[in-house]
Parts: sequence; C-alpha cells; structure tokens
Amino acid sequence: MLSGRLSRLVHSTSVRLASVYAGLLIVAFVVAGAVAWIATRSSAENEIGERLALEIDALQDEFIDEGIKGVIASIVAREHNPGALEYRLLDRSGRLVIGELKLNHSDLGEHVLDIPATQTAGNRDFIILTTRMPDGSLLTVGDNLASAERTQDAVLESLGWVGIAAIIMVLAAGVLAARGTLRRVDAISSMMKRVGAGDLSARAPQGNAGDDIDRIGNGVNEMLEQINLLIADVKRVSANTAHDLRTPLAHLHQKLETAAGRSDIAAAKADIVVATEKVAEILHIFDAMLRLSAIDAGSDKARFADVDLSEIVDRVSDAYRPDIEAAGQTLDVDASAPTVILGDAALITQALSNLLENALKHAGAGAHIRVLLTLETDSARLQVIDSGPGVSAEDRLRVLRPFERIDPSRSTPGAGLGLSIVNAITRIHGARLSLEDARPGLRVRIDWPLAQHLK
Repeated sequence: MLSGRLSRLVHSTSVRLASVYAGLLIVAFVVAGAVAWIATRSSAENEIGERLALEIDALQDEFIDEGIKGVIASIVAREHNPGALEYRLLDRSGRLVIGELKLNHSDLGEHVLDIPATQTAGNRDFIILTTRMPDGSLLTVGDNLASAERTQDAVLESLGWVGIAAIIMVLAAGVLAARGTLRRVDAISSMMKRVGAGDLSARAPQGNAGDDIDRIGNGVNEMLEQINLLIADVKRVSANTAHDLRTPLAHLHQKLETAAGRSDIAAAKADIVVATEKVAEILHIFDAMLRLSAIDAGSDKARFADVDLSEIVDRVSDAYRPDIEAAGQTLDVDASAPTVILGDAALITQALSNLLENALKHAGAGAHIRVLLTLETDSARLQVIDSGPGVSAEDRLRVLRPFERIDPSRSTPGAGLGLSIVNAITRIHGARLSLEDARPGLRVRIDWPLAQHLK
C-alpha cells in the first residue's frame, strides 16, 4: 500500500512540476554562478589594473625627482609592506636590478600571466604592467588575483547553498501539494466508485480553492445531478407509458375475449372493430414515442432550407378549421407578415399541428382560438392562443415533458406527447418556446430565428 501510494506521489503532476521547477532552478543558479564569476573576475582585474597604473605613475615621478636610485629605494621600501605589489626592474641590457617578480616577459603594457607566486605555494594568475623608464630600463609591477579568486569561491559557495536550499524547498512544496491533491482525487475516485455501485446520491466534496480539482468536482456533481434528473424522467416516462398502454391493452384483451366467446358474428365483429381501434391507439402512442425520439436525436440540419412560415400557418390552419368549427370553436388567423426562417418544413408543420390539436382537445366547446404570426426585430413570433381553462403557472414546465398530463386520472385522449414534440422541434431549430397566461386560456409563443440571422 505504501509503495503504491509513494509511486502515485512520485508520478503525480505536482511532483513532476516541482521537478521541472527544480531543474530550472539548477540551470538558473548555474547561469547566475557563471555570471557572478565573470563579473567578480572582471571587477578585480579592473581594480588591480588601476592600482598598477597608479604605482607606475608614482615610480616615474620618483625617477624624475631622484633618478633610478630613488626608484630602487622606493621599491625596497614598498615590497615588504603587507599586501605589497611585486616588482621587477631591468636595466637597458636586460639584467635584473631589483625585484622578486620571476617571469620571462618583457612586452610593454598590461598582461595577465600564470606565474609562480613568491609567498604562496603553486602558481597564481597575475596581472602585470610593464613600462620603459626614461633611461631605457624596464619597470614591471604586478599583483596576483588571489583575493578575487577567494571572492569568486565565496560567491559560488553561497549560490550553491542557496540553490540547494531552494531546490529542497521547491521539491518539498511539490510533495506537500501532491499529497493534498491526491487526497482530493482519492475522495472523487471513492465517490465515483460509490456511484458505480448504485449510490447516485454520492457527491464530490466541495472545496474552496477554486482550482482545477474543484472545477472537476463541481463538474462531476453537476453531471450527477443531470443523471439523477434523467433517471427520474426515465422512471416517470416508464410509469406513465405503462399506465397509458395498460388501459388500451386491457380493453383490447377484454374485447378479444368477448369476441371469441360470442356466437353472434355481428356482435363479434363489433368487438373486433373496437379491439382494432385500441390497437390503433397503442400504435399511435408508439408512433409518437418514436417521433419524439427521432427529433430528440437531432434533425439533419444539412436539410434545413428557407421556409415561408406564413404559408405553413395558412395551410395548417385551413386543414384544422373544419374540425375546430365542428367542435363548436372558432378560429382566427393573422399571418399576413412575410416571414422566412431556416428549418425543416415538415417539423415546423408538425409543431403547429400539435398546437392546434392541443387547443382543439383541451380548450373546450365555445373556445376562441387565434393564430398570430408577427415579424419582430430578429425573429418571427408565432402565437397560438385559446380562451380555454389554460395551464397553471406551476404546470407549464411540466406539460412540456413527455407523457405529462394535467389530468391526474389520465382519462383524456392522447399520450401527453404533443407539447413535448413541439418543445423538441423548437429546440433543434434554436427557437424559444414559452407558455403564458392568456387571461383566459393559454398562450403558446414560439420565437423562430430569421433566416438572415442564421446564415
């Protein structure tokens, strides 16, 4: 268990990121060390060069005042002082006059050489400055870079320790972050296992960090809420479907049994006719279910074309007018505004047919039904208004769900799919469907996006 958890910790994103940051820190400190080393060396060389130039100037002044003997006396006096420079004075023939600086170099100017030191073991880098005196002798003054090298070593050592401390801190922070992340991931994983085992009430813990893990947890919780709603819908649809099918199937069974037991052929035929009607009712329910499923699966929008909505309104209204008037109702249509939308003409026809069918069935005798089509700024507004009993505010969303009916006894004709199909059709067309109080009655409003706004 421990080795498995350690392996997960090592392979976690936080530790990997911390390792990357640690690598970048190492590179940064190496670069910083190189820059510090070069800067320290350059500064020391410049400082020593200035000191050597001042010393050369002082000895040349001494030569002017006291001659070569004054220069020799000054070198003798200075070379034994603490931190003194090193000197070499050669006469015109190249013989050593005074000095302990050992080198085979007589070029004029400033140079950096690796020569033996007089007071320390081994070789050291020296900076020397050579000039020719007025009498032709060569004067060389030099100093080693020991102090600069000590400073360089100290800077590099300090950077090294700081770098090690920073790398340890980064890795430790990565491990701590990884442990916290793993705990939260384990909690989400445990919750998902509970969901897989059937506990749909399980939820990911809510955090306050607002980071990626919290967003994943919130997304999972929202998904589970939707799954619960879908499962509840499936259960409700299953129960309602079973109820809607049970009644016609029971009647079908009864009529077939009765017909089978009758000796009177005419009476048996009448029972069979009723049974046939019940079969048609059952098939109608299945057809509506298949239609809704096909629409919900998504229409092929490549088949969408420009549709004259006013023409559909006139055609469907004319088709339903005889049935509406036969039911003792009246129908007024105002679709004079030319409106073109992008969509499937057959589906739009189905939607309007369902709305008129719904008003015909539920508005009641003497109801007045109006179909209005108006052109708005960015939409074509289709309204079907009746003066019937209407739908209460709390039921308006419910009746858009499949197999939902306001009648709790479910004794009214139909399967409760008419408005569900309308809702599905408007959704795939990007239209807005709303149910409102017509005072009295029900107002169904659909705002279809105009074709020019979709192209």
